[in-house]
Amino acid sequence: MSKLDTSDDGVGDIGRHAEQLYTQPSTDDLLRLPVTLEPQATVPGVLRTLTDRIGRPTSYGGSADGPSIRWRSESRTLLLDQGQDGLQLTVRRTADLEEREFEIFERGVGDGPGQALRYADLPYLWQLYTSHQGTPPPAVAAAHTASNWERLEESLQTLLTAWSAQIPDQLGAGGGWAPGFDIVNRADDDRVLAVLYSARDDLSAFIHDQDGPEVTGQQEAITGRGWQAWLPVLRCWESYFTPDADGAAAIARLVVAELRFRGADSPRDLSVTRIDASVPGRLFLPGLGIGH
Repeated sequence: MSKLDTSDDGVGDIGRHAEQLYTQPSTDDLLRLPVTLEPQATVPGVLRTLTDRIGRPTSYGGSADGPSIRWRSESRTLLLDQGQDGLQLTVRRTADLEEREFEIFERGVGDGPGQALRYADLPYLWQLYTSHQGTPPPAVAAAHTASNWERLEESLQTLLTAWSAQIPDQLGAGGGWAPGFDIVNRADDDRVLAVLYSARDDLSAFIHDQDGPEVTGQQEAITGRGWQAWLPVLRCWESYFTPDADGAAAIARLVVAELRFRGADSPRDLSVTRIDASVPGRLFLPGLGIGH
């Protein structure tokens, strides 16, 4: 696997190389192993350089290992992602790349033949398609419902860990980007439990509850399950967690425990009705173990 020199200014000839790969790739380029960038290359630095050279990405996103950022046309896709030795650039025929990825997503996560063993093994967990550059795909990978509660907790933890690590590098810390989703519990009169990475750079969960703390014993019971505060205007309970692997694990445990407490027998009792990025674009979460 070759390495691309970045020694002169931290990004070096990354921009020139990326432009050649994206605009005029050779047949060999479309088959070649990824080009690994030097260790000092960072996602924000590389993104700035590539944006200046070839425009903003078609999609931001990430896998469990790191970024999965794409400049996509109908014929080819330039991919900035994380390899074993660092950030890397690859160009592939769009149809070939997406067909291979869709096959993995279609088989799903589990112990069956050909399935990914973990949600961390999926090609990517989230993608935010913008209208800045290139062409979004006509179809996107769909999320499949987790087979059990342990798998759902795993999917939530993996996705939220990725958001915590990747959102600041790709879209900036703070600001207005607040991706989130609403989980509907059909076993509990379609009660909504919302999860988001907020503009304040924390992970948070909210659950609607018309009764609130006015019902005798309600506050002690729900805070005992891990909810932290009551929001009277919104009629919901909230909890906040640090945006890191520990916070992602904690919020995943809280969400699964609350859904089960409120009557859901399995993840099949759940659906997702809102996936929102709070910025222009369409957010897709094939790494979320709830079908939508």
